[in-house]
Amino acid sequence: MLGLRQTMDMSVTFLHVMSSNTPSAGLFCETMHGFARQKSVVDLGLWATYRYAFDVLGELFYGKMFGFMHEHRDVGGYMKAIDSLLPAFTIGGTLPSYLTKLYFLSTVIISPSVRGALGAVKHIEYASETAVERRKQEMAQETEYKHDILRKMLEINADRGEKINFTYKDICVESHSSIFAGADTTAIAINSILYHLMRHPVAYDKLTAEIDAAVTDGTISMPVAYGEAIKLPYLKACISEGMRLHPSVGLTMPRLVPAGGATISGFRFAAGYRVGINGAVVQYDKYVFGPDAESFNPERWIKGDAARMEKAMLVFGGGARTCIGKNVSYRFGSTVL
Repeated sequence: MLGLRQTMDMSVTFLHVMSSNTPSAGLFCETMHGFARQKSVVDLGLWATYRYAFDVLGELFYGKMFGFMHEHRDVGGYMKAIDSLLPAFTIGGTLPSYLTKLYFLSTVIISPSVRGALGAVKHIEYASETAVERRKQEMAQETEYKHDILRKMLEINADRGEKINFTYKDICVESHSSIFAGADTTAIAINSILYHLMRHPVAYDKLTAEIDAAVTDGTISMPVAYGEAIKLPYLKACISEGMRLHPSVGLTMPRLVPAGGATISGFRFAAGYRVGINGAVVQYDKYVFGPDAESFNPERWIKGDAARMEKAMLVFGGGARTCIGKNVSYRFGSTVL
Protein backbone atom coordinates (compact mmCIF):
# COMPACT_ATOMS: atom_id res chain seq x y z
CA MET A 1 0.00 0.00 0.00
CA LEU A 2 1.23 3.47 -0.82
CA GLY A 3 1.97 5.77 2.11
CA LEU A 4 1.34 9.50 2.45
CA ARG A 5 4.54 10.51 0.69
CA GLN A 6 3.89 8.18 -2.24
CA THR A 7 0.27 9.32 -2.48
CA MET A 8 1.47 12.91 -2.71
CA ASP A 9 3.95 11.88 -5.43
CA MET A 10 1.12 10.28 -7.40
CA SER A 11 -1.12 13.32 -6.97
CA VAL A 12 1.61 15.62 -8.26
CA THR A 13 2.03 13.36 -11.28
CA PHE A 14 -1.72 13.49 -11.95
CA LEU A 15 -1.59 17.27 -11.90
CA HIS A 16 1.47 17.38 -14.15
CA VAL A 17 -0.11 15.16 -16.79
CA MET A 18 -3.42 17.02 -16.63
CA SER A 19 -1.92 20.51 -16.81
CA SER A 20 -1.88 20.62 -20.60
CA ASN A 21 -3.88 19.38 -23.55
CA THR A 22 -3.63 15.67 -24.33
CA PRO A 23 -4.16 13.76 -27.61
CA SER A 24 -7.38 12.30 -26.21
CA ALA A 25 -8.85 15.77 -25.64
CA GLY A 26 -8.02 16.79 -29.21
CA LEU A 27 -9.47 13.58 -30.62
CA PHE A 28 -12.64 13.99 -28.59
CA CYS A 29 -13.16 17.55 -29.87
CA GLU A 30 -12.44 16.46 -33.44
CA THR A 31 -14.94 13.60 -33.15
CA MET A 32 -17.66 15.83 -31.71
CA HIS A 33 -17.09 18.40 -34.48
CA GLY A 34 -17.50 15.60 -37.01
CA PHE A 35 -20.82 14.56 -35.49
CA ALA A 36 -21.95 18.20 -35.51
CA ARG A 37 -21.08 18.67 -39.20
CA GLN A 38 -23.03 15.52 -40.06
CA LYS A 39 -25.90 16.58 -37.79
CA SER A 40 -25.71 13.13 -36.18
CA VAL A 41 -27.46 12.10 -32.99
CA VAL A 42 -24.79 11.47 -30.35
CA ASP A 43 -25.05 9.37 -27.20
CA LEU A 44 -23.10 11.67 -24.89
CA GLY A 45 -23.42 9.18 -22.06
CA LEU A 46 -21.38 6.77 -24.16
CA TRP A 47 -18.94 9.16 -25.84
CA ALA A 48 -18.29 11.83 -23.23
CA THR A 49 -17.96 9.36 -20.42
CA TYR A 50 -16.94 5.78 -21.07
CA ARG A 51 -15.07 6.12 -24.37
CA TYR A 52 -13.37 9.38 -23.48
CA ALA A 53 -12.79 8.34 -19.87
CA PHE A 54 -11.11 5.07 -20.79
CA ASP A 55 -8.82 6.70 -23.34
CA VAL A 56 -7.77 9.49 -20.97
CA LEU A 57 -7.05 6.96 -18.23
CA GLY A 58 -4.97 5.05 -20.76
CA GLU A 59 -2.91 8.20 -21.31
CA LEU A 60 -2.56 8.88 -17.60
CA PHE A 61 -1.40 5.39 -16.71
CA TYR A 62 0.21 3.98 -19.85
CA GLY A 63 1.08 7.03 -21.94
CA LYS A 64 -1.32 6.14 -24.76
CA MET A 65 -5.04 5.71 -25.41
CA PHE A 66 -6.76 2.31 -25.43
CA GLY A 67 -8.43 3.10 -28.78
CA PHE A 68 -12.09 3.50 -27.73
CA MET A 69 -12.51 6.78 -29.64
CA HIS A 70 -10.39 5.79 -32.62
CA GLU A 71 -12.23 2.53 -33.16
CA HIS A 72 -15.71 3.67 -31.99
CA ARG A 73 -16.15 0.50 -29.97
CA ASP A 74 -15.71 -1.17 -26.59
CA VAL A 75 -12.08 -2.27 -26.92
CA GLY A 76 -11.46 -5.53 -25.09
CA GLY A 77 -15.03 -5.58 -23.75
CA TYR A 78 -13.95 -3.49 -20.75
CA MET A 79 -17.12 -1.39 -20.61
CA LYS A 80 -19.31 -4.48 -20.75
CA ALA A 81 -17.22 -6.09 -18.02
CA ILE A 82 -17.68 -3.13 -15.69
CA ASP A 83 -21.44 -3.01 -16.30
CA SER A 84 -21.71 -6.73 -15.52
CA LEU A 85 -19.42 -6.84 -12.50
CA LEU A 86 -20.23 -3.68 -10.58
CA PRO A 87 -23.70 -4.73 -9.38
CA ALA A 88 -22.20 -7.96 -8.00
CA PHE A 89 -19.23 -6.13 -6.46
CA THR A 90 -21.55 -3.56 -4.89
CA ILE A 91 -23.68 -6.17 -3.16
CA GLY A 92 -20.68 -8.27 -2.18
CA GLY A 93 -18.92 -5.25 -0.73
CA THR A 94 -21.81 -4.43 1.58
CA LEU A 95 -22.54 -7.92 2.87
CA PRO A 96 -21.15 -9.15 6.20
CA SER A 97 -17.69 -10.59 5.66
CA TYR A 98 -18.76 -14.14 6.49
CA LEU A 99 -21.20 -14.11 3.53
CA THR A 100 -18.97 -12.44 0.94
CA LYS A 101 -17.15 -15.53 -0.39
CA LEU A 102 -20.35 -17.57 -0.59
CA TYR A 103 -22.11 -14.74 -2.44
CA PHE A 104 -19.35 -14.26 -5.03
CA LEU A 105 -19.06 -18.01 -5.63
CA SER A 106 -22.79 -18.42 -6.18
CA THR A 107 -22.89 -15.35 -8.44
CA VAL A 108 -20.15 -16.70 -10.70
CA ILE A 109 -21.91 -20.07 -10.93
CA ILE A 110 -25.38 -18.66 -11.62
CA SER A 111 -24.64 -15.63 -13.83
CA PRO A 112 -23.22 -16.18 -17.36
CA SER A 113 -22.66 -12.43 -17.78
CA VAL A 114 -20.48 -12.30 -14.66
CA ARG A 115 -18.45 -15.29 -15.86
CA GLY A 116 -17.91 -13.57 -19.21
CA ALA A 117 -16.98 -10.30 -17.51
CA LEU A 118 -14.32 -12.07 -15.46
CA GLY A 119 -12.71 -13.05 -18.74
CA ALA A 120 -12.53 -9.39 -19.77
CA VAL A 121 -11.01 -8.55 -16.39
CA LYS A 122 -8.29 -11.14 -17.00
CA HIS A 123 -7.69 -9.52 -20.38
CA ILE A 124 -7.12 -6.07 -18.90
CA GLU A 125 -4.95 -7.59 -16.17
CA TYR A 126 -2.77 -9.15 -18.86
CA ALA A 127 -2.72 -5.89 -20.85
CA SER A 128 -1.66 -4.02 -17.71
CA GLU A 129 1.14 -6.46 -16.95
CA THR A 130 2.36 -6.20 -20.55
CA ALA A 131 2.31 -2.40 -20.42
CA VAL A 132 4.19 -2.35 -17.11
CA GLU A 133 6.90 -4.67 -18.45
CA ARG A 134 7.22 -2.69 -21.68
CA ARG A 135 7.59 0.59 -19.78
CA LYS A 136 10.13 -0.97 -17.44
CA GLN A 137 12.24 -1.96 -20.45
CA GLU A 138 11.86 1.49 -22.04
CA MET A 139 13.07 3.14 -18.85
CA ALA A 140 16.01 0.75 -18.56
CA GLN A 141 17.02 1.44 -22.16
CA GLU A 142 16.08 5.15 -21.95
CA THR A 143 14.33 4.80 -25.31
CA GLU A 144 11.34 7.00 -24.43
CA TYR A 145 10.33 9.40 -21.64
CA LYS A 146 6.66 9.54 -20.74
CA HIS A 147 5.60 11.42 -17.63
CA ASP A 148 2.64 9.26 -16.63
CA ILE A 149 1.43 7.38 -13.57
CA LEU A 150 3.03 4.11 -14.61
CA ARG A 151 6.46 5.73 -14.76
CA LYS A 152 5.96 7.28 -11.32
CA MET A 153 4.99 3.91 -9.80
CA LEU A 154 8.04 2.24 -11.33
CA GLU A 155 10.25 5.03 -9.97
CA ILE A 156 8.78 4.61 -6.48
CA ASN A 157 9.35 0.86 -6.71
CA ALA A 158 12.96 1.32 -7.82
CA ASP A 159 13.79 4.04 -5.29
CA ARG A 160 12.14 2.71 -2.13
CA GLY A 161 9.89 -0.21 -3.07
CA GLU A 162 11.48 -2.65 -0.64
CA LYS A 163 11.37 -0.17 2.22
CA ILE A 164 7.67 0.60 1.84
CA ASN A 165 6.68 -2.89 0.60
CA PHE A 166 5.56 -1.61 -2.81
CA THR A 167 6.33 -4.49 -5.17
CA TYR A 168 6.29 -4.97 -8.93
CA LYS A 169 3.06 -6.96 -8.53
CA ASP A 170 1.52 -4.00 -6.68
CA ILE A 171 2.23 -1.80 -9.72
CA CYS A 172 0.32 -4.17 -11.99
CA VAL A 173 -2.60 -4.40 -9.56
CA GLU A 174 -2.73 -0.62 -8.98
CA SER A 175 -2.73 0.12 -12.70
CA HIS A 176 -5.55 -2.17 -13.83
CA SER A 177 -7.69 -1.66 -10.72
CA SER A 178 -7.43 2.12 -11.14
CA ILE A 179 -8.68 1.83 -14.73
CA PHE A 180 -11.83 0.04 -13.60
CA ALA A 181 -12.39 2.29 -10.59
CA GLY A 182 -11.66 5.54 -12.42
CA ALA A 183 -13.60 5.00 -15.64
CA ASP A 184 -16.95 4.12 -14.11
CA THR A 185 -16.99 6.71 -11.33
CA THR A 186 -15.89 9.47 -13.69
CA ALA A 187 -18.55 8.41 -16.20
CA ILE A 188 -21.24 8.67 -13.52
CA ALA A 189 -20.09 12.15 -12.51
CA ILE A 190 -20.06 13.54 -16.06
CA ASN A 191 -23.40 11.92 -16.88
CA SER A 192 -24.94 13.59 -13.84
CA ILE A 193 -23.58 17.01 -14.79
CA LEU A 194 -24.77 16.72 -18.41
CA TYR A 195 -28.17 15.37 -17.34
CA HIS A 196 -28.91 18.25 -14.98
CA LEU A 197 -27.64 20.89 -17.41
CA MET A 198 -29.92 19.56 -20.15
CA ARG A 199 -32.87 19.59 -17.76
CA HIS A 200 -32.17 23.20 -16.74
CA PRO A 201 -31.91 25.41 -19.84
CA VAL A 202 -31.22 28.58 -17.85
CA ALA A 203 -28.11 27.04 -16.31
CA TYR A 204 -27.14 25.53 -19.67
CA ASP A 205 -27.39 28.89 -21.43
CA LYS A 206 -25.42 30.66 -18.70
CA LEU A 207 -22.63 28.07 -18.86
CA THR A 208 -22.54 28.27 -22.66
CA ALA A 209 -22.28 32.05 -22.49
CA GLU A 210 -19.40 31.85 -20.00
CA ILE A 211 -17.49 29.40 -22.20
CA ASP A 212 -18.13 31.38 -25.39
CA ALA A 213 -16.90 34.58 -23.73
CA ALA A 214 -13.79 32.79 -22.44
CA VAL A 215 -12.98 31.50 -25.93
CA THR A 216 -13.51 34.95 -27.45
CA ASP A 217 -11.24 36.78 -25.01
CA GLY A 218 -8.59 34.07 -25.09
CA THR A 219 -9.04 32.84 -21.51
CA ILE A 220 -9.29 29.28 -22.79
CA SER A 221 -7.96 27.54 -25.88
CA MET A 222 -9.48 24.74 -27.93
CA PRO A 223 -9.23 21.99 -26.85
CA VAL A 224 -9.27 23.47 -23.39
CA ALA A 225 -6.53 22.68 -20.87
CA TYR A 226 -7.45 21.82 -17.30
CA GLY A 227 -5.55 24.84 -15.95
CA GLU A 228 -7.69 27.09 -18.14
CA ALA A 229 -11.03 25.44 -17.41
CA ILE A 230 -10.78 25.81 -13.65
CA LYS A 231 -10.67 29.59 -14.09
CA LEU A 232 -14.35 29.57 -15.13
CA PRO A 233 -16.44 30.01 -11.95
CA TYR A 234 -19.82 28.95 -13.34
CA LEU A 235 -18.31 25.85 -14.93
CA LYS A 236 -16.80 24.87 -11.57
CA ALA A 237 -20.15 25.50 -9.89
CA CYS A 238 -22.00 23.26 -12.39
CA ILE A 239 -19.49 20.46 -11.87
CA SER A 240 -19.76 20.65 -8.07
CA GLU A 241 -23.55 20.75 -8.20
CA GLY A 242 -23.82 17.81 -10.58
CA MET A 243 -21.51 15.72 -8.41
CA ARG A 244 -23.41 16.77 -5.30
CA LEU A 245 -26.78 15.59 -6.58
CA HIS A 246 -25.50 12.25 -7.85
CA PRO A 247 -22.30 11.11 -6.15
CA SER A 248 -20.43 8.44 -8.09
CA VAL A 249 -20.38 6.09 -5.09
CA GLY A 250 -23.76 5.90 -3.41
CA LEU A 251 -22.57 3.80 -0.49
CA THR A 252 -21.27 4.46 2.99
CA MET A 253 -17.51 4.75 3.32
CA PRO A 254 -17.14 2.40 6.29
CA ARG A 255 -14.71 2.70 9.17
CA LEU A 256 -14.27 0.30 12.07
CA VAL A 257 -14.89 1.64 15.56
CA PRO A 258 -11.55 1.42 17.44
CA ALA A 259 -10.84 -0.40 20.68
CA GLY A 260 -12.72 1.16 23.60
CA GLY A 261 -15.65 2.21 21.41
CA ALA A 262 -16.60 5.70 20.28
CA THR A 263 -19.37 8.26 20.68
CA ILE A 264 -20.48 9.73 17.36
CA SER A 265 -23.18 12.43 17.16
CA GLY A 266 -24.42 11.44 20.59
CA PHE A 267 -24.65 7.71 19.86
CA ARG A 268 -22.39 5.15 21.51
CA PHE A 269 -20.82 2.46 19.29
CA ALA A 270 -18.92 -0.57 20.58
CA ALA A 271 -15.46 -1.48 19.27
CA GLY A 272 -15.47 -3.40 16.01
CA TYR A 273 -18.72 -1.99 14.69
CA ARG A 274 -18.66 -0.71 11.10
CA VAL A 275 -19.93 2.86 10.73
CA GLY A 276 -20.04 5.17 7.74
CA ILE A 277 -21.58 8.17 6.03
CA ASN A 278 -23.33 8.08 2.65
CA GLY A 279 -22.66 11.02 0.35
CA ALA A 280 -26.04 10.51 -1.30
CA VAL A 281 -27.60 11.47 2.04
CA VAL A 282 -25.19 14.06 3.45
CA GLN A 283 -25.06 16.02 0.19
CA TYR A 284 -28.81 16.67 0.40
CA ASP A 285 -28.58 18.17 3.90
CA LYS A 286 -30.68 21.36 3.86
CA TYR A 287 -28.85 22.69 6.89
CA VAL A 288 -25.66 22.83 4.80
CA PHE A 289 -26.87 23.31 1.23
CA GLY A 290 -30.01 25.36 1.82
CA PRO A 291 -33.77 24.74 1.61
CA ASP A 292 -33.50 23.90 -2.10
CA ALA A 293 -30.90 21.18 -1.50
CA GLU A 294 -32.85 18.73 -3.67
CA SER A 295 -32.69 21.07 -6.68
CA PHE A 296 -29.95 21.71 -9.24
CA ASN A 297 -28.74 25.21 -8.44
CA PRO A 298 -25.11 26.00 -9.41
CA GLU A 299 -25.56 29.52 -8.03
CA ARG A 300 -25.29 28.16 -4.47
CA TRP A 301 -21.55 27.58 -5.08
CA ILE A 302 -21.05 31.21 -6.13
CA LYS A 303 -23.35 33.09 -3.78
CA GLY A 304 -23.27 30.71 -0.81
CA ASP A 305 -20.59 29.50 1.58
CA ALA A 306 -18.69 27.26 -0.83
CA ALA A 307 -16.00 26.35 1.70
CA ARG A 308 -18.59 25.10 4.19
CA MET A 309 -20.43 23.10 1.53
CA GLU A 310 -17.19 21.59 0.27
CA LYS A 311 -16.57 20.10 3.72
CA ALA A 312 -19.83 18.16 3.42
CA MET A 313 -19.02 16.76 -0.04
CA LEU A 314 -18.12 13.08 0.16
CA VAL A 315 -17.88 12.37 -3.57
CA PHE A 316 -14.21 11.47 -3.16
CA GLY A 317 -14.24 10.50 0.50
CA GLY A 318 -12.55 12.69 3.08
CA GLY A 319 -9.53 13.20 5.26
CA ALA A 320 -6.49 11.00 4.82
CA ARG A 321 -8.50 8.59 2.66
CA THR A 322 -9.53 11.15 0.03
CA CYS A 323 -9.35 9.54 -3.41
CA ILE A 324 -6.15 10.53 -5.26
CA GLY A 325 -8.17 10.46 -8.49
CA LYS A 326 -10.21 13.48 -7.39
CA ASN A 327 -8.42 15.83 -9.76
CA VAL A 328 -8.83 13.34 -12.59
CA SER A 329 -12.62 13.54 -12.34
CA TYR A 330 -12.54 17.33 -12.14
CA ARG A 331 -10.27 17.35 -15.16
CA PHE A 332 -12.68 15.16 -17.14
CA GLY A 333 -15.67 17.28 -16.19
CA SER A 334 -13.94 20.57 -16.96
CA THR A 335 -12.55 19.61 -20.35
CA VAL A 336 -15.54 17.60 -21.60
CA LEU A 337 -18.05 20.34 -20.79
